[in-house]
Amino acid sequence: MNRKYYSKFYGNRQLQTIYRFFQETDELWRSRKATHVAFPTLCVGNFQAGGTGKTPSAIWLAQQLAGLGYAPSIVLRGHKGSTNKPKQVQSTDTAQTVGDEALLHAQHFPTFIGKNRVAACQLAVRENNASKPVLIVDDGLQHYPLLTDFKIVCTKGEGFWNDVLLPLGRLRQIPHTRVDAIFHIEGKSNIETWEGVPVYAFEHAPQLISGSTEPGLMVCGLGQPHVFFDQVFPKIGNTTIDSWSFKDHHAFTARDLKRIEAKSKIYTYRVHCTAKDAVKLEPLIKAQRSPIALSVWDVQPKPVTNVKSLLAAVVSRIEEVYTNRPHKGSEKA
Repeated sequence: MNRKYYSKFYGNRQLQTIYRFFQETDELWRSRKATHVAFPTLCVGNFQAGGTGKTPSAIWLAQQLAGLGYAPSIVLRGHKGSTNKPKQVQSTDTAQTVGDEALLHAQHFPTFIGKNRVAACQLAVRENNASKPVLIVDDGLQHYPLLTDFKIVCTKGEGFWNDVLLPLGRLRQIPHTRVDAIFHIEGKSNIETWEGVPVYAFEHAPQLISGSTEPGLMVCGLGQPHVFFDQVFPKIGNTTIDSWSFKDHHAFTARDLKRIEAKSKIYTYRVHCTAKDAVKLEPLIKAQRSPIALSVWDVQPKPVTNVKSLLAAVVSRIEEVYTNRPHKGSEKA
């Protein structure tokens, strides 16, 4: 047993051992027929549950590759959406059908969702006719039936190496070195490698993408809402912290909207929210003819360390796949 990732207390360790048994059994069972798809496939995932910055990191990576002449498509589960079958996200879709993160991705790149990530990737392969196609899987590290070609792990703050297993900590699995790079976001240490895997430091700088910086109620439904509040608070001129947090991927209702209206009335209904929350709030505000005026904030990942070696490694792997993998169908492990 690697005691580093376990609680110090015997009873807690027993719970973690039970969790690990089922996690590793699930991994072994679902990876027995693991498959590559035809296009180079990059994974942005995490070892921890909760917000670690995967979605903005996936968008950042796609933007870098687009700038180098590649044509990225994003693939993800469509968490909290009602659609299970593979589909391409359209502008007419809602968060209820495809999930909030899928709508956010689709504002930037062709986006495909599906409970079966292999099938979703295969759909993306059929729909991407560009000369240099690339797939980026958001949160695919624990989707064991899909083999990916370059794996990036995101972690925030203290880093996953200081965490412990669920259900006591946030680790979804024991951290391993079968990954190619680590993004340490808002890190509290300056390590350059972890167990031989290169670590790249990033900051998340909030950017106002619509609305104003007038004082208002801050609303957030992320895994770590306090991060959003801490970043936005100094930029909007509030004299006191006036915020309201919801669970990650919260599905806002008409009742929620009325309560937000009441709380934001003293700010003339000015509400500051994340881009992920906005894709759910904006249609609701329109449908309910609410007086709420949204100020929408997004994060722009900013490398703190030099990422030339990262991009060179990614491009090298992509070109290797172009050379060695058949361009039609799929390839078994």
